[in-house]
Amino acid sequence: MIDPPSIDLPRFLANWYGSPDAPPSRLPDSAAWLPEPLKEWHELSSQWTTPLMTLKRMRAPEEIAVKGGKAIFMADPGDAVWAFDPDSPMDVYEGELYEGWEKSTESLSEFLIHNALNEAAYNATSRRACDEVAESRLDDILAPMTEVTFGGWRWPRPGHRVFMSDALVASVGPALEDQAPWGNRPGYVQVQIGSNDPALLAYLDELGGLRWMRSGRIE
Repeated sequence: MIDPPSIDLPRFLANWYGSPDAPPSRLPDSAAWLPEPLKEWHELSSQWTTPLMTLKRMRAPEEIAVKGGKAIFMADPGDAVWAFDPDSPMDVYEGELYEGWEKSTESLSEFLIHNALNEAAYNATSRRACDEVAESRLDDILAPMTEVTFGGWRWPRPGHRVFMSDALVASVGPALEDQAPWGNRPGYVQVQIGSNDPALLAYLDELGGLRWMRSGRIE
């Protein structure tokens, strides 16, 4: 198991996206009230011109404001939002627009590492994805990787896990039933694996009985 605090995020990003190619952006004075981990993320991520997020969007520091006791700092294209409470800024709250909040088991620092790895699995130059993988196949699929012991979050539904090696990141979560009410399909999971070295994903093509989507193409 990999302990999240042991992950050097600047080093991971440099290994994944290449060396920084821009100077760090200075945050506006109006952002001084934001939690330190969030300010550090914005300063760190500003050093790459390549987008580090494709699934979700971080709000710019000047866009973050407190409403109803929570400050939303990230959202996905749907209704999912993430926020902190100014009175407990190291806590993360998950919710949906116009609905209630649920406190995450992850601290803000852990959450930001979790989010960076989750995005990396979908933001790599080479990817494999399969929506229906029997749980009995997971050991072979995840053999090169080790699980990261994140506390867990609800998005896009509870039960997702992250695995990684030096050059691979995988997101594994419940497979969906093929009809309403779209519950979890027992015995199956969804798998998304990314790498910036296509050769490192070749072993997946040798595992029979799986239909992978390869960087947007099903083969």
